[in-house]
Amino acid sequence: MAVDNSILTELDGVFPANQARSREAQARLLAAGERVFAEKGYDEAHVSDIAAAANCSVGSFYRRFRDKEALFRALHMQFILRIGRNMARFLALPDWSDKPTYEVLRTLIGNSARVIERHHGFFRALFQRTLAGAGSSYILALRAADNESGRLLAAFLRERGEGVGEDLDETCILALRTVDAVLINRVLRRQITGDTVAPPLVVDMLTRMLAAGVGVAPPD
Repeated sequence: MAVDNSILTELDGVFPANQARSREAQARLLAAGERVFAEKGYDEAHVSDIAAAANCSVGSFYRRFRDKEALFRALHMQFILRIGRNMARFLALPDWSDKPTYEVLRTLIGNSARVIERHHGFFRALFQRTLAGAGSSYILALRAADNESGRLLAAFLRERGEGVGEDLDETCILALRTVDAVLINRVLRRQITGDTVAPPLVVDMLTRMLAAGVGVAPPD
């Protein structure tokens, strides 16, 4: 995840990184943290593991983050920001002008699946934090990002003269949230089942479900 230092400095427990060298170390620690969370989960990941993976000292870690939770909070914020930016950029692509909306939805789901699979460690760690009773703020922020994505999709459909119902925003929000829930569930089960998160069959099924839910006709 790319680091937006101006956002990170507003987070509790994330200390300012004003110099280029400090920002580079902060970025390495964030990238290392995500790798360590992916390998060990949140509970078994230790500051010393993250520092070693980033080729930093433990002291360097504590000069940039108060604790492991602060680093995880920064990873979470980076992910939330990326959701909104990527959705807006995706729907604004000029490629879609001559493509059926059904194809746009299928590509959107495929992209979402790849993002979730690429950051599978983040989602497993988030699940652990939620079970431990420490994840409510994380879930609320993800829900807010889902809401914004749903509103962007509804606006996209309206511009194309598609979508059904007066409550299209709420319909799109619920539909996207349902798609994400299926994909995240498959990520959480992958260590047990060994299944690919989103093989073509799953992408096709979710595309049909999303299209039907928001009122987009499948291709002839």
